[in-house]
Amino acid sequence: MAYDMNYCFQVMMHCINDPVFIETLRRFEREHCREFEDQEENKLYYTTIHNQYMQLIEMWIEGRMAQVIPGFSMDTFLPELNDFIQSGAAERGDAKKVIELLNSWADFLSFKEMMLNSSKVIFAAIE
Repeated sequence: MAYDMNYCFQVMMHCINDPVFIETLRRFEREHCREFEDQEENKLYYTTIHNQYMQLIEMWIEGRMAQVIPGFSMDTFLPELNDFIQSGAAERGDAKKVIELLNSWADFLSFKEMMLNSSKVIFAAIE
């Protein structure tokens, strides 16, 4: 099955901008941000939390894609996505925005910084 990649990225952008999805991510951040410390050394369980975060994102997007695109399968989509990116077609529009956002979420150091910022906001609200 060949996917209309531009349509797929429109659907992904809609998923990512869904207020329920955004609130789900914020809730995860609030639940786990206090476990992060602003120090150079990273603890092993930070990776576990980051993996849970990525799994949450992947499950949300895959579930929503399957709801909107009949017969959607991530196993089929990923090789097509790779070809789409390699062709340079992912350098514009929704595709570029989605890929940049997904890459930022996948980057551990960006994730840690986000969690530290969330922690600061929570502690500032308490004080």
